[in-house]
Amino acid sequence: MSTYLLLKTLHVISAVVVLGTGTGIAWYTLRGWLSGDRRVLRWISAETVAADWIFTTTAIVALLGSAGGMLAINPAWLQQAWLQLAIGLTLAVFLLWLPVVLLQYRLRRHTHDGGDNPAAIRRVMRLWCLLGALAFPLMLAIVFLMVAKPAL
Repeated sequence: MSTYLLLKTLHVISAVVVLGTGTGIAWYTLRGWLSGDRRVLRWISAETVAADWIFTTTAIVALLGSAGGMLAINPAWLQQAWLQLAIGLTLAVFLLWLPVVLLQYRLRRHTHDGGDNPAAIRRVMRLWCLLGALAFPLMLAIVFLMVAKPAL
């Protein structure tokens, strides 16, 4: 198998892990919050931080590394409009994801420090949901661009 195909395979697997893990983390965090059970939210907030480090961060590093490797093989691909748009959307998702990670740490702190502050948790969760709702369709658009490679 060629280096390019190995990198492309790693890239696709990494994208699936980022999208799947992000969706799973979002689902369980939202369900934990909506349950109203502080013990559930406390457990989920700790697991969310761990899952982001173990799965999401690792997959993002592999995703960026495989993208860089494929571009090193053929730098001319950077001239394609669909790829330029995908790179711009990736930067936008990254800028949305960083505050989400910080909010997950804040949620964990609010639920683990014994300070039962529902208003603070509600503020964190609302912003967390907003950022996630903005990032998710962008991630789907990136996958579409990578698969369809439309002429723009």
